[in-house]
Amino acid sequence: MAAEHRARHFGVLPFTGTGHVNPLIALSQELTDRGHKVTFFEKPKIAGRVRHAGIDFVPLNGDNFRKPNPPPAASSGIWSDISTLRFNLKRVTNDIEMFLRTAPLALRRSGVDALIINEIAITGPTIAELLRLPYFIISNTVPHNFGWSPSPWLSPRDYSGSWVNQLQQALLELSVLRIRGPVGRAIDRHREQMGLSPVRYMEEIYPCLAHIAQIPECLDLPRTAIPANFHYAGSFVSESARPPVDFPWHCLNERPLIYASLGTTRNAQPIVLNMIAEACRGLDVQLVISLGGRSSPEHFGPLPGNPLVVRYAPQLDLIKIARIVITHAGPNTVFETLTQGVPMVAIPIAHDQPAIAARLARLRLAQVISPKGISAEKIRAAVVTILKDQSYRTSAQQIGAEMRSLRGTALAADIIESALARHTSQPHLLRNLSTSSGYASVSS
Repeated sequence: MAAEHRARHFGVLPFTGTGHVNPLIALSQELTDRGHKVTFFEKPKIAGRVRHAGIDFVPLNGDNFRKPNPPPAASSGIWSDISTLRFNLKRVTNDIEMFLRTAPLALRRSGVDALIINEIAITGPTIAELLRLPYFIISNTVPHNFGWSPSPWLSPRDYSGSWVNQLQQALLELSVLRIRGPVGRAIDRHREQMGLSPVRYMEEIYPCLAHIAQIPECLDLPRTAIPANFHYAGSFVSESARPPVDFPWHCLNERPLIYASLGTTRNAQPIVLNMIAEACRGLDVQLVISLGGRSSPEHFGPLPGNPLVVRYAPQLDLIKIARIVITHAGPNTVFETLTQGVPMVAIPIAHDQPAIAARLARLRLAQVISPKGISAEKIRAAVVTILKDQSYRTSAQQIGAEMRSLRGTALAADIIESALARHTSQPHLLRNLSTSSGYASVSS
């Protein structure tokens, strides 16, 4: 750590999804290696993962706050979909209430002097402003302001094809990502009680010192302008951050390996995993399917071709030896796969995944299949294309080499240290960081 970069105590507000936690653990390890102290503040459910990586953890316990009624029973029909939407919005607003009431006191008691906030942790900037702490926003995926709406054929769709489900997703993303509707109102109620202006003025009045994105510039769409405090970095990956996973390595054979994982937070329906197995049956490959902890292999019974199915997988180790990765196009899996120079078959399911998949397709890094009308035949055709067409692997290896050269975790830590050093010497610069240039895309 350079002499002018004095040691800091960073508080991390991470969100609980694996794809959000792992990159922030890697960044935190880099900062602690440089002499800083880092403490995570979140719900207790991720405490084990964080502490396993050698990072301090303070639980924010919401047990004393009112919770929504249990989620509605799974059923079909418009009223069921509306009930699910109302439940999800209520859950988000309850989390907002819990974080805004518990996090400030926990941060004060811990002596934190700067915050690192996952872009999804939407209460973070309000907490930073309340405590007058400098803060950084980390985008683990395509930044929200860059847009998550690629070409129509890649638009996120639920497998049921229900227009109500699509509306539900659109309303949730508008509420949470753009902080509108009941979510925006919940935050503004607390901001008013704290003597703060409405959240829509946040970027103008109390902007972050830097907004750092995991996505590298070489993978993003061309852009005409970005804010002065925005930085591309590159993937944050730490092998030591991962807890050990038992895996039957003795079951692997000499055939080319295809690793399939559809994430941990919104797994595909079992029928899609069955399609993947059927697609690979009869090919000279070995298929490994990770269920992401959402189910047990015993629940599936024998799948076509008898693939190796596990509840959890040592993902980084399997990607290193894989010939193809079949993925939902979640950023965590995509960045890890590209870093190893491995091409993909992408089945974007929801949220940011279509935006990621559009970037993969543009650079010929993946065969992309819309979940609307998905079939084993389409998956098989995509797999065969990548096996036969060397250009996909060549493109992936080129991007992988560039991503490894970026050293994303170290670059992000450099940006954080430098921004804090400037802020310490010239604190008035905080108000000048937000520019009117905005985010503009040249092409999609």
